[in-house]
Amino acid sequence: MDDIRQSVSFNAPIERVWTFITDSDLIAKWLMPNTFQPRLGHAFDLQGPPGIGSGAPIKAVVTEFAPPDDGKSARLSYTWVLDEPILHTEVHMVLHEAGGVTTLDLVHTGWQALAPEHREIRDRHEGGWIQLLGTGLRTLVES
Repeated sequence: MDDIRQSVSFNAPIERVWTFITDSDLIAKWLMPNTFQPRLGHAFDLQGPPGIGSGAPIKAVVTEFAPPDDGKSARLSYTWVLDEPILHTEVHMVLHEAGGVTTLDLVHTGWQALAPEHREIRDRHEGGWIQLLGTGLRTLVES
């Protein structure tokens, strides 16, 4: 199955968008409650909404953490492990700023291991990312 790819532009500086994807309290406002800490190798949980999968948290580990030191780009990646069915995926976010507009490119990989009869899980994630980034995160970042 194909990777999930989303690209969203924000009328905000890169540092503001970076804060919203790396601060646990802010992540909880647009994604889900979590135990994220902004450091490479940190293991954390994301608590999904009731009725999705088994209800157990999504397990994650920060695999890339590159803040916007140059003011123009940044990278954040973490594993995204589902438990029903067990599936190891990864979320990669790249930020670029130009002219006061920051673009977040997201790629959610690892769906190739998902059995065809479970395709709705991948599709549900794709729809979720569209809503979470394009509406939830945008509203918070641009307010």
